Amino acid sequence: TLIKLVQDKCRFIMHHKRAIESSPLRAYRSALLFSPEHSLIRQFFKQEELTWATIKPAMSDGWSACLQTLEIHSDWVNPAAFSHDSAQLASLSGDRTVKVWDVSSDDGLQTLKGHSDSALSVAFFHDSARLASAPSD
Repeated sequence: TLIKLVQDKCRFIMHHKRAIESSPLRAYRSALLFSPEHSLIRQFFKQEELTWATIKPAMSDGWSACLQTLEIHSDWVNPAAFSHDSAQLASLSGDRTVKVWDVSSDDGLQTLKGHSDSALSVAFFHDSARLASAPSD
């Protein structure tokens, strides 16, 4: 039961990360309201839910399969690639950039610019230290 509670806490934090980072004191109680009905965290802190909210959103019973959403590119995103050590993710965009992410924290590590057209594919070298991208031009 303790392991399930810790796993649920991690999902709760990952799902509401942006709101918690921007306004932590306000986000906590409303994050409970926007968490799945059967979330262990929501059930455990039921008494902390906003009492003045008379119309509550319909939420699913459990967490979705989505763990993180990276929202930095200003245009569509092509398929991304993980490094061989699975520590980084590179994403391509129609905005002619390649962004490299730290998988464990979802922090952007680098934004690579220089393509005169959108990139079509990206791949890490086997050492996970170098990256290659192929533009459509």
